[in-house]
Amino acid sequence: MKGHNKKIKNQTSNASDKKISGLVDSMRPLARQVMALKARMEALGMFTNDREFLKCTTCDLAEDVAVDGRLITVHRNGTDWSTDSGLRFKEVERDLFRCPVCGTVQKAEEL
Repeated sequence: MKGHNKKIKNQTSNASDKKISGLVDSMRPLARQVMALKARMEALGMFTNDREFLKCTTCDLAEDVAVDGRLITVHRNGTDWSTDSGLRFKEVERDLFRCPVCGTVQKAEEL
């Protein structure tokens, strides 16, 4: 009886493995499309929502997103939060960004 149960368990495991493998195979093209879309969004200056917005800890510069999805920066102590300053935090290393105003480097927090 033990051998029979083991055989059934192996068959079930193999069927599950095949289903998972098939699912992964069907997801690959979609994953490629998502990555291509993300690259296009970044090229257009859009925020891809893979990290928190940057807010300089030294000066008043902060990132935000415009209604159309473009990443913008604003001066937090200003009165017009909808006008893009045109300044951009520069990635100096993976997840490390330098403020274009004061040069402070900070780590971006992933979502």
